[in-house]
Amino acid sequence: MATTMTLAQLRTAIRQRADMESTQFITDVELNSYINQSYFELYDILVQKYGSDYYVAPPYQFVTDGTTQLYPLPTSPGFYKLLGVDLSLNGSPNSFITLKPFNFSARNKNIAPNVQSFYGFGNIQYRLNGNKLWFNLVPAGGQTVQLWYVPTLTTLSADADTADGISGWTEYIIVDCVIKCLQKEESDVIVPVTQKAALLKRIESAAENRDAGSPATVGDTSLIDSYSADGYGFGYGGAF
Repeated sequence: MATTMTLAQLRTAIRQRADMESTQFITDVELNSYINQSYFELYDILVQKYGSDYYVAPPYQFVTDGTTQLYPLPTSPGFYKLLGVDLSLNGSPNSFITLKPFNFSARNKNIAPNVQSFYGFGNIQYRLNGNKLWFNLVPAGGQTVQLWYVPTLTTLSADADTADGISGWTEYIIVDCVIKCLQKEESDVIVPVTQKAALLKRIESAAENRDAGSPATVGDTSLIDSYSADGYGFGYGGAF
């Protein structure tokens, strides 16, 4: 199975598999809807299993204005899931440290003024708030913030639009759509349902260790967490 397939190719494959090549019992418009539903389902599964390994948008950057705690999330490509937030060191476009999120219950913990270190920031943390990024304190102006995120999936609409299934997982879209087609026809779905379950197992197994040479390790942020530039015990992104 190809890694990518066009919308037209997916329709053809689904009709062949469901034995509906010579009927419009399910129209192309309806089948396109099925395909997108299944594609979004597959995307969610692959994001959960592969996430930062495959579906990562180009890093989005913005500069703080020194007056607000809320900044809009990126829209092009659209924002789906956050992977990480970086803050520039002293405004440098090439040197960043990793910020940490804060729990909602701790939103009023750092009520003291945002003491600035010689790098231009103190105990800054972040949290998602609707379609905005919310900092626990007002960051100093002129700081570059960099977001790493999973983008939203683009709906397939034109026949030439392609679905990226990674390693042939477009088969999942086909099988899931065959189930939908046969259910509407009130036909037996035992075979495709069994195939779908097997595909899910394969996806989970393949995703467990994409880097077959070296397993992932826990990142060491002790230098960032323990450093206190201002003498008050503030770490970069840490709490009081």
